Order: sequence, then C-alpha cells, then structure tokens
Amino acid sequence: MEQLQSEKPNSNKFFRAIINALGTFLFVFLMMHMFVLHFSGVYDGMWLIPYFSTPAYFFCLTIAANYWIGENLVRRWSFCISLIISTIILFFSGAYFPSGYVLYTGFRSLLAALFSVGIILYSILDIRKNGKNSRQRAAGKETLQVTRFEKWGRTARIVCLLSICCVLFENCQKSIMVSYGFLTNLNYGMNLSTFSHYFLSILSAILLARFVKAEFIPRSIPA
Repeated sequence: MEQLQSEKPNSNKFFRAIINALGTFLFVFLMMHMFVLHFSGVYDGMWLIPYFSTPAYFFCLTIAANYWIGENLVRRWSFCISLIISTIILFFSGAYFPSGYVLYTGFRSLLAALFSVGIILYSILDIRKNGKNSRQRAAGKETLQVTRFEKWGRTARIVCLLSICCVLFENCQKSIMVSYGFLTNLNYGMNLSTFSHYFLSILSAILLARFVKAEFIPRSIPA
C-alpha cells in the first residue's frame, strides 16, 4: 500500500514534467516560427503591426521568457533545448529562405539566422546565470544589488509588457480574421502559419498572466 502511494506522486511529477516540456517546446517553436517569418519579410495581408511584431517576438523569446520559465527547472532546460531544435527544424523546412518576391533575400536570411543564434546564446547564458543565482540563494550568499539594477529592471518590465501585449493582440486579431475567412469560404492555405495564431493567442495570454502574477501579485513574506 505504501509503495502504491509513493509511486502515484512520482507518476504525477513525471506527467507534469512532460506537460511542462511539451508546452515549452510549443511556445518556443511557434514564437520562433513567427519571428523568422516576420524577419524574412514574407508578406501577410493580415498584419496590422508588422514593424512592432518583429522586436516583440524577439523580446518574448529573451527577456520575457523568464516569466514563462519561472523557477521551474524542467521549463528552464527544455526552453534552451527547444530553441536549438526549433531553429534546426525551421532551417531545414526552408523558413529562413523567403520567396523571390521579397527584397534582399540573402541579407534577410543572414540576419534571421544571426538573431536566432543570438537568442540561443542569450538563453544559455541566462540559464547559467539563473543557476548560479539559485545556488547563491540556497547557500545564503546572495548579494543585494537592487539599486544598481533597479532602473534596468523597470525598463525591462515595460518592454516585456509591451512585447507580450503586442504578440497577444496580433495573434488574437489574426485568429478572428482566419475564423471569419473560414466562415465566408475564403481561400486560406492549410499550413502552420494559418493555425498557429490560435495556439499563440493562448500561449501569449498565459505568458501575460504569468507576468501579472510575478509583477503585480504580492508574494507572501516569510516571518
């Protein structure tokens, strides 16, 4: 009986870890896919805010990603692994090589690849920094440098909020237009770009909820 009770929490932890890993991969892959499409200059008649969307996706994959990861170790490592896997999949699927009607095709492809590598390097360095800070907090050796980084912290929070809202607004707007197109029998292509907006609307809403929880909900202060 005790063995069955001990196996049940272990199975629940394993199931939650799988859900966290799959959710993180879906978040990273769809965000990377839209970032590459925006950066490569592929035309999309549904875009209302294309010039703001490109940096918004970039910031959602870098500084705003900490709100998605939180203190979860599984999401932390699966985020970095998902970035590498997503970049490889998108590269071999041709997402980094836009069509002939796009101007400066080679230059755009090179910049998209460089920014993708930059996102991966940032995530690796951020994971190492967060791991070091976690060990310092566990050892009680955390240094108080709040005033030094307070200004940067406020700016980063504003950038994160604007980026998340931009991505959420764009994908909600696209989801409504795609739904309207299906209802009015418009000829939409059955591809990833058509249906990814529904998932990105949900994922960006979850990211916004985690941002609000982290920044505006007061944490309980231990005695």
